[in-house]
Amino acid sequence: MTMQSFLQSEDGAITVDWVVLTAGLVGLGLATAAVVSDGTEDLSGDTSATLASVDSGSLYDWTSGSAMINSGWGNLGIFSPRQSASGAESYVASVLASNGGDYQAAYNQLYQQALAMTYADGESIDDFGAFEAMAAANGVTIDTGDNMTYAEMHAIYTANGSL
Repeated sequence: MTMQSFLQSEDGAITVDWVVLTAGLVGLGLATAAVVSDGTEDLSGDTSATLASVDSGSLYDWTSGSAMINSGWGNLGIFSPRQSASGAESYVASVLASNGGDYQAAYNQLYQQALAMTYADGESIDDFGAFEAMAAANGVTIDTGDNMTYAEMHAIYTANGSL
């Protein structure tokens, strides 16, 4: 092969192009990782600190033989495995809103749902407990008549599995 044909030949040129492009992409990836790593480390540290500060003993009631998330409405556990305190509180706030902010109407609705066990696994009782706590926290007095309280419902359901 003559020198002129060698200089005009393009064989192998694509390999050089790909080597340069690949090196550029690797460099860009390393630069991106360097920029993002500080934020990731900060988030990881914050998550670790938050988890370390949680008292896991306060989240569960181990005395009943099974772990029940404490309701936050006293020392009574939540019945439904699908329920959470924030979920019940959100639901009762929506019931109150759907009743135009009328606490008595919302109370009546939630009380009837609890008696009828509208939602399974004691979830209706959990909702009723959240409502009682919300009304008390807001200083609202409700005419309960001879109705059971949340604590009474809780005790009956715990003993019998129904009301």
